[in-house]
Amino acid sequence: MKSSIDLSRHISLQIGALKLYGIWFYIPYQMKNVRFWICVLTRIVLGICVFVIPTGSQSVYVIRLILSGDAEIQEVAGIINLVLTELLVSLRLLDLSLRRDRLSQLSDQLNSTEFQFQMTAQKKILEKAVKLSRGLFWWLIFSSHSDVLVHVVVVPALHNFQTLPLKMDLIVLDVNKESYFNYLCAYQILYKPMMLTTFVAVQTLPWAAMSCAISQLDVLIYNFENIKYLVKANAAERQCNQDEAFKEVFKRCVLHHCAITRFVDTIQATFGGQLSATLLLSTVILGTTAVQIFSIESPLKNLTEVGWVLAYLSIFICNLFVDCYFGNTITTKSSYISNVVFACPWTELPTSLKRNLIIFIAKTQRSLVITAAKLVPVSLETFTKVMNWTYKGFAVMNQMKN
Repeated sequence: MKSSIDLSRHISLQIGALKLYGIWFYIPYQMKNVRFWICVLTRIVLGICVFVIPTGSQSVYVIRLILSGDAEIQEVAGIINLVLTELLVSLRLLDLSLRRDRLSQLSDQLNSTEFQFQMTAQKKILEKAVKLSRGLFWWLIFSSHSDVLVHVVVVPALHNFQTLPLKMDLIVLDVNKESYFNYLCAYQILYKPMMLTTFVAVQTLPWAAMSCAISQLDVLIYNFENIKYLVKANAAERQCNQDEAFKEVFKRCVLHHCAITRFVDTIQATFGGQLSATLLLSTVILGTTAVQIFSIESPLKNLTEVGWVLAYLSIFICNLFVDCYFGNTITTKSSYISNVVFACPWTELPTSLKRNLIIFIAKTQRSLVITAAKLVPVSLETFTKVMNWTYKGFAVMNQMKN
């Protein structure tokens, strides 16, 4: 049975964004084709100009600034935030490119027959999840681009572009020299949209996959909660008795659960490394951002800068929260399945079906868990711990400032 809902729409925006900038992991040409090597060359140039030069030059600048002894903690914290953010994007993109076969497997599983349904209620659950995945993508695109627009364009414009929007040290070039300044300023404004779009794509891909897994768990729970109706409809369709109909419906539910388990395992294999890097670097970024906020002198006179930093902090907290919320929801809903299966009308079933039902209940008692580095569960409890670590890091850095 085919559903009218295309579940690949969960990740279509992210893939489209990567294709738009020419950094999608697959090249649709043979190696003998000239266009193949043009694509390779384009990716090398984009990689150097967008992911290497900005991060490297900002790292050199902050190192030299610290060694000079004239560094202000506000400026250092701000540059470290941007360096870590861009480094996080680069690492996640590299990790995803190395796991592109897993990503292809994930995409294929989205369109598996076990994930297709025809009932209106089931379709509504799946469609709602698709809208959520796409809505999160557009929300993060809008919020991140708006935030960086303020930092890279609005704030420098208020100071008549007397300095570069982003602090860089290119070593071989004097960035403050008039002959280079305008070009570097334009370069910084132009490379940021690609960096941000890549960030949004790699950030929301796990969200989309986990949202799909949650919707499939919701459908499975719905099927067990309404199994009497499904059995009656199946018996009428196949013109068989209730036991045979129950066996068929139960078999579909078991296959569906197995497909969900495989899908969650693929999510783990595809995004586990990225989630680990996000948890680690986000802790540092949140801490240094908090220090940056409290280091701003005369906040009332620098409302634009304060607003940008607060928005930046809010975006990262929300990103981390969504990761942990989706992971926690998958665990919670998967652990609930054994309860809803036990609530099925099984007392009048034949012994063989009862035995199968008990085996399935035992299997579903093992919850599905998304982990970072196969050690730390991606859950709301982990989010609370990360925020606690962030506060402790901020307290230490703030004490050093004082």
